[in-house]
Amino acid sequence: MSLADSVSVTVKHKSHAADVKPPTKTTARPALTRLERAERFWGWIMVLPLLIGLAVFYFIPFVQNIFYSFTDLDQFMNWSTFDINNYLDLFSDDDFYSAVFNTLFYVVVCVPIGLAISLLLAIGLNQNIRGKALFRTLLFLPAVTMPAAVAMVWQWLFNKDFGLINYLLHFFGVSAVGWLSDPDIVRISVSIIIIWSSLALKIIILLAGLQSIPRSIYEAADIDGISTLRRFFCLTLPMMVPTLFFVSVMSFIEVLQIFDVVFLTFDRSMVESDTMTVTYLFYKNAFYLQQKGYASAITVVLFIFTMLITLVQMAIGKRLKVA
Repeated sequence: MSLADSVSVTVKHKSHAADVKPPTKTTARPALTRLERAERFWGWIMVLPLLIGLAVFYFIPFVQNIFYSFTDLDQFMNWSTFDINNYLDLFSDDDFYSAVFNTLFYVVVCVPIGLAISLLLAIGLNQNIRGKALFRTLLFLPAVTMPAAVAMVWQWLFNKDFGLINYLLHFFGVSAVGWLSDPDIVRISVSIIIIWSSLALKIIILLAGLQSIPRSIYEAADIDGISTLRRFFCLTLPMMVPTLFFVSVMSFIEVLQIFDVVFLTFDRSMVESDTMTVTYLFYKNAFYLQQKGYASAITVVLFIFTMLITLVQMAIGKRLKVA
């Protein structure tokens, strides 16, 4: 090989080596200043009480409840076996299926009707009407009323002999209805109470969503001559989808966990025969029958069912947002 050829090979080798770039080093994260470290430290200090509260009162009991659902825990918090008998007994219990049926009935009836009524009332309160502040206050009263007081009022309203509702029905020639005793009516009575007592918070959230819609959109619709009904379905409803989705998820969870309405309004015999919910079944086994392990299994199943319903709703909500 001649000198010129060796020089050219050497130059090519060097040029090829120059083309190959060494891997770039990741830039080091700048060190926190003294002020930033102090802010982070005091931030964790401020959040620490809340984290401790969540761990002590929510996370640890949640894990304990799952563990106890596999045991024969008794009223003295003693257990001797660890198996799945609680779940096997649960899915062969007629009371459980009756409670599930009643709970799903309340969900199917109360959630859509309550959402529709809340939306209509929120739209009405969003208009420039006289006495708007008074109506808002009256509609918010159920949210700050004790469940025991609510139950007493509805027991009087639903009374078969001297209740106000039957007194009004008498003027239309309708015979007295056993709102609290007729097995075919009691579920409707529970649904009415649930819908009424849950309106307040829904109205506030929906009213906030309505007020977040720019007024310029409605002004443009008025200029174009769009009717009120078409404006509702083409403008208001599509822009309220995120708020309606949040309220529907909240309503599903609330109705699935309903307890106080059934427990306080009806006597025990009526609850256990016609209006029993899953949460009342848990209460019955945990505090009446003292079968705490079995009661823990009920709450685990209720949690899984609630989580699945919520995940389905979230998937539907994402598809609606994409559309």
